[in-house]
Amino acid sequence: MGLRVALDERETGKGANNDRPGLVRVLAAAQRGTVDVVLVWKLDRFGRSAFDLLGNIRHLDAAGVRFVSVTQGIDIRPGGDPLSRLLITMLSAIAEFERDLIVERTRLGLANARRAGKHIGRPRVATPPADKVQRLKDRGATWEEVAKRLGCTVWAARMAVRTGGAKSRVRSRRQRQARSPM
Repeated sequence: MGLRVALDERETGKGANNDRPGLVRVLAAAQRGTVDVVLVWKLDRFGRSAFDLLGNIRHLDAAGVRFVSVTQGIDIRPGGDPLSRLLITMLSAIAEFERDLIVERTRLGLANARRAGKHIGRPRVATPPADKVQRLKDRGATWEEVAKRLGCTVWAARMAVRTGGAKSRVRSRRQRQARSPM
C-alpha cells in the first residue's frame, strides 16, 4: 500500500478485551498523531465487542486516522461516507455475534465433556511424597532442584508440601540462614 510502518503491535490475547496493551498503544499513537493509518488483519482482531470496536474506530476518526482491515477490504477514512459507517457497524455486530457463538459452543462442549467424565484442563501430574520434598528443602535445595531430583514439576513439588501438611516447615534459604547462629 506504499505505507511506512511507524508502529507494529502484535497481540496474542483475547480480542474481547478493550484494554489490551497493544491496542492502548495504537490508540495513544493515533491520538498523538504519530500514525496516519491503522492496519489490521481482520476486523475481529481489532475487537469483538461492537461497542468497543465502533468506539475505537470513532477514536481513530476523531484523531484523523484511517482504519483498514486488510483481508476484508474495509477502508474507513476520517469523515468517511455513510455507507462505510453502515458496513463497519454491521460487520462489528457480526463479529460480536460470532464471538458469542464461540463462547456458547465452548461452554456446551465443556459441559458435555464433564458429563462424559473427561478431565478438563491441564494433564494431571503425580505429586512426589511430601516427606522427600521436605527433606530436600531442609537441605537447602531450590524448588527447581527438588523437581529435577524427584522427576516432577516445581508445581507438583510445592503441592506435595501444601497437601502434606508440612507447608509451615518449608523455609527459604535466606530464612534458614537468618535463623541459624553465626
